[in-house]
Amino acid sequence: MGDDRPAWARRIAAERAARDWSQRDAVRAIRAHAPSEIPSDESMIRQWKRWEAGALPNEFYRPVIAAMFGTVTHALFPAPARRDGNSEILAASGMETLEIVSRLNRSDVDSATLDALRITTDRLCSEYPFMPSQQLLIEGRQWLRRVVELHSKSLTLAQHREVLALSGWLALLVGCVEYDSGDRHAAESTRRAALSIATESDQAEVAGWAHEMRAWFALTTGDYRGVIAAAQAGAEVAAHHGVAVQLAGQEAKAWARLGDRRQVEVALD
Repeated sequence: MGDDRPAWARRIAAERAARDWSQRDAVRAIRAHAPSEIPSDESMIRQWKRWEAGALPNEFYRPVIAAMFGTVTHALFPAPARRDGNSEILAASGMETLEIVSRLNRSDVDSATLDALRITTDRLCSEYPFMPSQQLLIEGRQWLRRVVELHSKSLTLAQHREVLALSGWLALLVGCVEYDSGDRHAAESTRRAALSIATESDQAEVAGWAHEMRAWFALTTGDYRGVIAAAQAGAEVAAHHGVAVQLAGQEAKAWARLGDRRQVEVALD
């Protein structure tokens, strides 16, 4: 017989098994991430068994379970779509998706097409907390492939830099979703590609987020020295961008896990 449990139920069971956790270990992880007191271990173990069987956790536990597995709530427990992405793109750019794709097939690319691509990329990135992971992964990869193919077109130097920047942002998005989906090897490969693109195009913010992804990957696997190295590398290249705050937070978490309060203060200074 097939497994007819919801995808999220199968995934939390798989995530627990991948960490070699017992159900009691999973409950201890919940307790460590919960913002307030939770019931006794025995009660929570019974609750965990119900969750793995397919009973949906309530709004208190869903973000806690997502955090303990190193992801965001809606990547693990997809919410119904709240937005019409195609309508947003049409309203902002005056083009439907089909028209954008048609323009991409031309031998040269105009400013309006690049503007539409930028809007599409922003829309996809903003959907990260809401769109089901598999759907976002498919769309992200499709648009990344389309943007990468633009490198063979006749582009000005400014357009080439813009296309590289868009490629970098889309690669970051795809890498995040791959990691959330449990494909860590693919996520790291995509992250490296984003970092390479950022280096080539001198996109400090994209490079900073690529290092932040590495820090996050390391944090969720217990590699705290790796977190520190990635956070410091990111801060060095993106010191004047908003990602620097996120990098400092990741470094502080790592030092806290290592028990070095002084370095936590330095990281947060």
